[in-house]
Amino acid sequence: MSKSNVAEKFVVVPEVVAEVSAPAVMTIVKGEPVEVRKLTLDEKIQKVEDLSLMIDRWRTLSDSRRKLQTFQIGADSLSSTILLKDGAGNEFRTSNSTVITSVIDEMKRTLDVKVREVEELIKL
Repeated sequence: MSKSNVAEKFVVVPEVVAEVSAPAVMTIVKGEPVEVRKLTLDEKIQKVEDLSLMIDRWRTLSDSRRKLQTFQIGADSLSSTILLKDGAGNEFRTSNSTVITSVIDEMKRTLDVKVREVEELIKL
């Protein structure tokens, strides 16, 4: 191997780390006040009528739910009967207590959902 006449020189340069931080800037933007449009008398009356209809619907659903809650199914399969009748006059009748219990349970669940929906619609 041959030697070269060039000497290798290493220079150690200290590493400089500068931390630059910008001050936090908070900008407050004041929104223009939003004007709430006043309702006309007709609009107010319509809102009251709509609310009254919702309250009536809620009462009807709640009363139906209470009546179902107090409904008693007899232990013997003959004391209770359920009858479904369509608009054409066709009927379905059963005295099976298991079927009656299932139908009543589903009616309760449906009424509970409907009552909650109406309660959410009633806004003051």
